[in-house]
Amino acid sequence: MLAEAVTSSISAVDASTLQGKFLYGYQGFFRKPGNGNIHWTLSGSGGTTPGPSSPGDVQFDMFPAVEQYPQECLFPTNFILPSGSRASLFESNCTGVVDTHFRWMQENSIDGILVQRFYGQFSDASFLQLLQQIRTAAEKYGRGFAVEYDLSGVSSANFNGVVSEIVNDYTTNIAPLISSPSYLHHQGRPVLELWGFGINKPQLKAADCASIFHALRSANPNPYVVLGVQWDWANDRTNNPDYFNIYAQADVIQPWTVGAYNDIPSYEEKYQNTFVPDKALTDQLRLKYAPSIFAGSSDRNRQGGTGVFGNRYNGTFYEAQLKRQLDMKPFFVFGAMFDEFPESTQVIATLTASEVPPASNPGFYGIDEGMDHNYYLQLAGRYAVRYHQLF
Repeated sequence: MLAEAVTSSISAVDASTLQGKFLYGYQGFFRKPGNGNIHWTLSGSGGTTPGPSSPGDVQFDMFPAVEQYPQECLFPTNFILPSGSRASLFESNCTGVVDTHFRWMQENSIDGILVQRFYGQFSDASFLQLLQQIRTAAEKYGRGFAVEYDLSGVSSANFNGVVSEIVNDYTTNIAPLISSPSYLHHQGRPVLELWGFGINKPQLKAADCASIFHALRSANPNPYVVLGVQWDWANDRTNNPDYFNIYAQADVIQPWTVGAYNDIPSYEEKYQNTFVPDKALTDQLRLKYAPSIFAGSSDRNRQGGTGVFGNRYNGTFYEAQLKRQLDMKPFFVFGAMFDEFPESTQVIATLTASEVPPASNPGFYGIDEGMDHNYYLQLAGRYAVRYHQLF
């Protein structure tokens, strides 16, 4: 009863509009060993317990803090913590994990998520289960959600049947979710993101992007389309007009900026010379603009353990981006990402540097000492409150 009282005391977000929302991308793809593509390690997909192993096997650089997840959602690894105990990881499609994530969103004024739907995994029962868990948690905590098709696995070289597969998934598996009071809409249409247009041009040609776009644009129910494009998408107006013509038909442009800058000076350069002009261009084209921001990134272990870890600059890197959202006032804010440990962009509970497994095989880094495990989500929440006040 106490939990119910707490959730009912905080106003639910208005899911009828996308404007003014502070949202995160949500992967939800971590599994226990043997339960499909585990994403924590490569070997774990075949049932091997994650632990010190060959270079490139471990797929994450920062270690999750798992103390708030139910025990049934965790599994032990062979990584040893400084305390001498075995470290645990979580499985995304566990009800307690999804519930905890949405509780954190509510506690920190985050409006909801765009949950990724990966091409090639439409029939994976664990992802279908996850969608239902997300719906339940979003309704419980008064948060919003919508689906984002991740098209990074689509190739023009093997394009036969792709459009019909995507449309069938949308009408069969996604359409039933749209009746949820928490499913995000705008102008009476359900929100749907298509991510990956123009990001890998040799892999997915403009004509095939157009086929996917027009098929979904005319699908029933008719979606309000957000296009996830590369950070320098505006250059395609001159360099690749076939792609740009598709962008111009979307409802919202969402540039993917992870990797486009890696410190405050490079972010400020991109903000002044790219993002501000891009916002003016979308205004001219009568499109909405929602650039992505991220707390930091690192994929040293995925790349074989060579090189250096990323740097979050004590949170100042993320805060610089958050402050600029108040200056720009984008249509909505997209945080990349909520739970993306493989690229170390996650904002959810993460161990500090002194808490990670100390062995150098493969080695991990943590957030700053003294930070709450959810520091980055809390930081975003403080700016989300100020962003909401702009509307």
